[in-house]
Amino acid sequence: MRLWRNHGPRLLLAGGFVLLLVAGILAVTLRPSRTTIKTITVTVPSRTTTQTTTTTPPTTTQPPPPPPPSQVAMSWDNAGGIVWHPEVVDPAWLGQQMRSAGFGWVAVYLGENDSTTPPDTGWIARFRTASGLPVGAWSVLGVEPAKDATQAAQLIDQDGLDFYIADAEAPYGYTDGTQHSVTRLRRSQIFVSTFRRLEAKLPAAVSSYCRPDQHDIDWAAWAHGGFSFLPQAYVNDFGDAAAPAACVSGAASFFPKSQVHPTVGSYSGVLGIVAPTQFAQLLQQAGTTGFSIYPAEAGMSAENWQAYGQAIATLHIANRVS
Repeated sequence: MRLWRNHGPRLLLAGGFVLLLVAGILAVTLRPSRTTIKTITVTVPSRTTTQTTTTTPPTTTQPPPPPPPSQVAMSWDNAGGIVWHPEVVDPAWLGQQMRSAGFGWVAVYLGENDSTTPPDTGWIARFRTASGLPVGAWSVLGVEPAKDATQAAQLIDQDGLDFYIADAEAPYGYTDGTQHSVTRLRRSQIFVSTFRRLEAKLPAAVSSYCRPDQHDIDWAAWAHGGFSFLPQAYVNDFGDAAAPAACVSGAASFFPKSQVHPTVGSYSGVLGIVAPTQFAQLLQQAGTTGFSIYPAEAGMSAENWQAYGQAIATLHIANRVS
């Protein structure tokens, strides 16, 4: 700013000369760059290439194929296994063991207390491929019966499952200690009605306490809804009070013996482990046909599976699947 104030005239002349000189130089130097810019904007091969590539359909990952269909019809008169943690057992090994022992079905876990655990379709496929047996599902019911029933039906349809077991216990009982709740009592009918609206003909059962006569769940809702009864005959926890014969007797007012199929425990309970031969004798005394083992993924060696298989063949505690 100071030079401009002290030497204005001379700077104007010099500045004018400089401006003319710069203008000439720019006239020469800017022409090539303008030409280059025009060349770039007019060139279209790159645009044509881009348009061609965008019309190519994107590559997508195909969903896994559905599990193969079962080769054996589902029947509660057959023996079955109830799996809680499928990831701890090889499904091919389990399927081979169960089929060779004459078992007829397996159920995988769907979740508990109104939340879902979608089953592993790869596990289901490998089990079916190895055994040909039907695969169903089971879940522990919470305080939202309509939601539980809807979610179960959705997962059953989604994975092509063959049957369903509802584990209904404390949230479905009218009496809880000294408290009584009509809301809890009504949950059975809400669940059954919702489930049967979505799965009218699917084989289904309710798993619960050994002695229905000692627990005031709405058992009639389950029986009238076409659910068989899978009492938890956990002699390994409760001794003779939970023997299969006691379960049958306690259920007589609600389920005929033909619809009662006890579940026995393979785990080490409060009273230890009950051997397959002992459970087989207790099942024979109950006079029922068809039972299940829980959990089928633990406590069951090849020898145990075959011991139950021998009992199926000789004591006729279940129909044998060949």
